[in-house]
Amino acid sequence: MVLKIISLTIIFVSLLLGNPFAHAASEDSAAKIFQRQANAIVLIGTADKDNGKIGSGFFVKEDGLIVTNYHLIHNAQKIYVKLKNNKVYSNVQLVNFDVKKDIAILRIHGQGFKKVKLGDSSDVAIGQRVVTIGNPLGLESTVSDGLISSLRKDDHGVKLLQISVPLSQGSSGGPLFNLKGEVVGITTASLLEGQNLNFAIPINYAKSLLRKSDDRKRAKRSSFKDFARVKLSRDNVPLSLTKEKSVSFYLVKPQDTLYSLARRFDTSVDDIMAVNEMSNAQIYSGQRIKIPTSE
Repeated sequence: MVLKIISLTIIFVSLLLGNPFAHAASEDSAAKIFQRQANAIVLIGTADKDNGKIGSGFFVKEDGLIVTNYHLIHNAQKIYVKLKNNKVYSNVQLVNFDVKKDIAILRIHGQGFKKVKLGDSSDVAIGQRVVTIGNPLGLESTVSDGLISSLRKDDHGVKLLQISVPLSQGSSGGPLFNLKGEVVGITTASLLEGQNLNFAIPINYAKSLLRKSDDRKRAKRSSFKDFARVKLSRDNVPLSLTKEKSVSFYLVKPQDTLYSLARRFDTSVDDIMAVNEMSNAQIYSGQRIKIPTSE
């Protein structure tokens, strides 16, 4: 009789609260996420006439469609995609992009690529555990975990996921996974003035671009070589790269980063660093820096 009462009590509690083990059972460890998803992550390298940079990206379709950050490819003259099996692709197409949201959709030719599963970034919650796989400082296939620290917006009203996952140069463009193994964000930037203050773009922004890409699938796509000859305005209108550059001066505020300034003034982090002859991306409050602009 006592056992029957206990069993009925457990059933009653389960009905009220849901299965207490269901949530845990649906979640994976960082190790399992890495094991299942690492082959879908790529290293992206870009080069211009002076230097190059590296970042991350991930396959969203088996036919070679890749999501990454726009700032990685901005002003580049050549782009390379390296898979986990060390195969390198240099024939890369730009399919779609959004400058304000810092997203680029690329394609390499092939079939059967391992792809990620996209989640719903509107469901993320503060305190939720997340996992990234990327190439920080060129250290390929690095896995890290942390929390969703906050939900914020930038100066343009673009939503951002503040995360405690460690990021470094080379992490940009990588996937941010929930513990179901679904991508909920694109890792994009760090706040250098603090410790472990990092940000990701919600994946739902990329979903919108991917839908538009599917609608235009039969349209002729520009090669990345062609794209590298133009600069894009804030409204994605091509501008001549031959326009003369001028500079204006800006006094850095406590919350500023080179990434946020590049977004605000429609330029790139590389251009700001070049015009200020900076050896790294560190800036500090009260610093007077030059901002390159097109006349």
